[in-house]
Amino acid sequence: MKTMERVNIVEYHDGLAKSLAKMWNESGENWGGDAVVTTEQDVMDKEAKSTNLHTFLALVEEEVVGYCGLSEYREDIGALYIPLINVHPDYQGLKIGKQLLLTAIEKTVEYEWPRLDLFTWPGNTKAVPLYKKCGFFWEDRDDTTHLMNFMPMVLQIDWLRPFFEKHDWYTTSQRTIDIKPDGIKPNEHTFYEYRWEAGDEFVRIQFERTGRGIRLIETQDLLIEMELPDFKLLEKKNHAVKYRINNKTATPLNVSLTSNAAELVHHPLQESVNISDEWHGDFPFSITVPKSEPSPWKTHPVVGATIDIEGYIFPMNMGVFPIKAGKVEVRSVTKSWRAQQTGTLYLDLVSQLEEDSNWTIKLPENKVVKWETSEINTKVARKGRISVPLSVQLLQNGFLSEEVDVLVESENGASYTFTARLTQAFPGYGGKFGGDTDTHWYGYNGLTYVEVEKRNHLVKIGSMYSCEDPVVFFTPKIGKPYSEEFSKREASYVEYIELPEAFVIKTTLASEAFSPLLLHTYFKLYGEGLVEIKHEFVNDGLETKSSISLLQPVFMEFKSVAIPQQGHVMKGHEALIPFIEYIRDKDISEPWLFMKSMGETKGLAWSEDAVGKKDDWRFAVEYSIESIQPKENICLGPIQVGVNLSPNWQKWREFVLGDKAPNIMESSMFALEAEDGAFISKVGESVDYAFRSLLTPYVHGTLSVKNGGGTFIKEAGKEDEATKMNVQLTHREPGVKAISGQFRSPGQRAALNTYQLVQGTGNVQVVQGEDGWSVDNDIISMKACPDYYPGLYSLSYKGKETLHNQYPEAGPRAWWNPWGGGISYRFQAVSAYSMLKEETKIEPVMKIDQLGNQWTGICLSTSFTEHETFKGVTLRQYMLTLPEVPVLAVYAEIHQGSNRTFAKEKLLYDSFFNPAEKLTSSYVNVKTDGIFQKYYAGVEEYELHDTPSVTIGAVERKETMTVIHPTTRKMAGVYMNPEVFLIEAEYEWAAASGETTAVDPTILFFSEDNLPPAQHPFHGINFK
Repeated sequence: MKTMERVNIVEYHDGLAKSLAKMWNESGENWGGDAVVTTEQDVMDKEAKSTNLHTFLALVEEEVVGYCGLSEYREDIGALYIPLINVHPDYQGLKIGKQLLLTAIEKTVEYEWPRLDLFTWPGNTKAVPLYKKCGFFWEDRDDTTHLMNFMPMVLQIDWLRPFFEKHDWYTTSQRTIDIKPDGIKPNEHTFYEYRWEAGDEFVRIQFERTGRGIRLIETQDLLIEMELPDFKLLEKKNHAVKYRINNKTATPLNVSLTSNAAELVHHPLQESVNISDEWHGDFPFSITVPKSEPSPWKTHPVVGATIDIEGYIFPMNMGVFPIKAGKVEVRSVTKSWRAQQTGTLYLDLVSQLEEDSNWTIKLPENKVVKWETSEINTKVARKGRISVPLSVQLLQNGFLSEEVDVLVESENGASYTFTARLTQAFPGYGGKFGGDTDTHWYGYNGLTYVEVEKRNHLVKIGSMYSCEDPVVFFTPKIGKPYSEEFSKREASYVEYIELPEAFVIKTTLASEAFSPLLLHTYFKLYGEGLVEIKHEFVNDGLETKSSISLLQPVFMEFKSVAIPQQGHVMKGHEALIPFIEYIRDKDISEPWLFMKSMGETKGLAWSEDAVGKKDDWRFAVEYSIESIQPKENICLGPIQVGVNLSPNWQKWREFVLGDKAPNIMESSMFALEAEDGAFISKVGESVDYAFRSLLTPYVHGTLSVKNGGGTFIKEAGKEDEATKMNVQLTHREPGVKAISGQFRSPGQRAALNTYQLVQGTGNVQVVQGEDGWSVDNDIISMKACPDYYPGLYSLSYKGKETLHNQYPEAGPRAWWNPWGGGISYRFQAVSAYSMLKEETKIEPVMKIDQLGNQWTGICLSTSFTEHETFKGVTLRQYMLTLPEVPVLAVYAEIHQGSNRTFAKEKLLYDSFFNPAEKLTSSYVNVKTDGIFQKYYAGVEEYELHDTPSVTIGAVERKETMTVIHPTTRKMAGVYMNPEVFLIEAEYEWAAASGETTAVDPTILFFSEDNLPPAQHPFHGINFK
């Protein structure tokens, strides 16, 4: 039986990693039902780079059943933080969470920190009551669910120690527990109240939310209280704070009050009194508006006093929000501006006075905008706001940053003057500039932008016209162990650098945890959508710094993600958007990632001296440095971000690795496929098929696979810890075999399709006749004649012709003259007339594919001796098939022996079809974004682009032909008019003299499917 007595709270060590991984794998229901699979090594890696001061684990008989981290709070001063807490679902309700929280609170008291914070989500109804019972208050905010616990401060007050030494604070608490935000709100302040009772003794304490301090303490013997007139207070005006002390005992108390106000608060207080019963005093203070408005993430300026009563210290303070008489901000609803463009800006005015007022604002001349009117006079109601439209002309793309003088005259005769800074960016094509507001630094180049949040160095990179969220670079961390110090520190220095080709923002962060290291970060913006990020360490000291690491966390949504993994690219086609925990980061084999969604793309890349890896729920780039000598600078990177820079992962990969990188295949996250890629087999041979996942969650559910007349069923549960489900298939007849199946899990349904090419026992016959060459595999036959046209002019399936030609003599047709039809490759720069001038030879050929299968067919070699540009070049066209399989693989090689270099040349693939007696009975099925999926030839002119695969058929024929182009094509399309039916593709090639280059195979096969296959293995075919 699971009981409290069996629970031990211990510190994490790697010996517990395996058990901790098991707990995480069994706790998915605690976190929205995620299916992340965590390994022992994952746990050790994560804990090795953790910023936790302590990681507490709850053990029941050596099994980990609970987790609680304790670290320094990254958003604010004066607090520790619980970044993550979890209890195994089978052990909930046994007060394990309570033990973990109380351990964290005890450790916070031991370290003499005043507060402990955590975040959760509003619907966490199981945990919120426990958090509140353990002393946490739920802050009423729109942007997050933040809880603060002031028990560490309470337990460090000497006056209260006797009470808490006699009475358990957890059991004597009198708080009402509601699952909603907390707070007593007498005005714009919010107070959080604790109350404990034990017999005749009690303790009542109130904390003020924004100052994070005590504003009231009451026991049966004493009451101390402070009051402020309001939360938002005008600057440079005298206000009064009231302190009240009630001595409930018969013994007079010696009391002294000393100001402990914040730097922006002037509160000269030094008072000593002797109190026998009740005392109160009003004391003046004034405040100054800070450079930036107080943030809800941070402690506000405070007014308060340290009260000494007979040697017992009571720190009292309350937060304030310093304000001016009003606020002035300029805003634009236009995303992109062009120089000399006229438009409208909006001057938003907010009065913070209790009376109606008249405003006068003089707008200064500047280099960015020209105001139609330079002075604004308007009336604003008490505590009201208005938006004044301003007609302007943009003089140049840039950053408006101007101080304006504001005169505010209230109806009671009082007048106020203050200055406001108008800031507004005007990005546009060609504009390179930077600037800052109270909260952010900005850099722009064209429509590309970088935004750096001042309070925590959180960076957003995006495009002004993007509908997608920007790429987020979280605060960098120096280690190890890694420190969160920069998450609450503003950069000490920021510089804007304009280069001819780019715009650079440079920030400087000074480390205290790894003093005296400086971290410079350079954000280099290119107008095309590329941003390069370099980090530079400077050792500003006199001693060598050894074993330094830098972790740069990055977040981008993994929509249609492409990730290079072990020689292929994992591509996400599913509605499921995996979390980073779903990714096998150790399998990442090249330094890049790519995302595509809603027509927009994002690419991420890192340098060879870095490692891309998981960082909790984010991705991260990690650098390791052996040593930094005194006064030495070490530059790291770059990390590259491309926003709408590359249309697909292939182009992003080419940009990152260079165009010499070998091509790699694309694999779906989930697929039904032959093991080891063996989708070509022989009659009677058994083939293992697997439904597999490339993600970390286990595959669990029911797999059913149809093969011929039989159905094979396989089941797996989570406890099987399977990443794939296998079935064995045997084909008794040759051909192109469509394999279909279904996968069902409790939350998903998948339709699965693939193909198996099953070879017969016969041979492929290659024969040279008087009229050319023929190839016959007993199912299909093909013909070519070097005297007719350099290509395949006939392709028959069971004796029925599929291609369109005018054998035996090429001649004019439609746009072509001469036209030979059939299937062929040709150079775009060489006309058909010139092609026919060159000699073409045909010879039988056998080629071995990547799996060791033998393909048989013919090779058409055209050697150029007449054409001036291509003299010395040989074009070889291969037409290959398998025994008794209605499949054709065609590809081309170019041997470059011209003693010159070719670059950015075009090779065209043409295949003209007419599988019917009349061209008008021939059709093509294509997948398009439109409503038409089938087009008939011989009727009118149609031109379709971006057709990676198509299916061709005829009204009178049952079978169809599918054409699948390789992924390395530059273009693929369909063209129809009353005379021709063309399937085409275009390739780009380059070669130095003496080199041979090739294009990947196009696969054509006959079957009885009517639509192009969504899932197939044919892109994997290549020949040695």
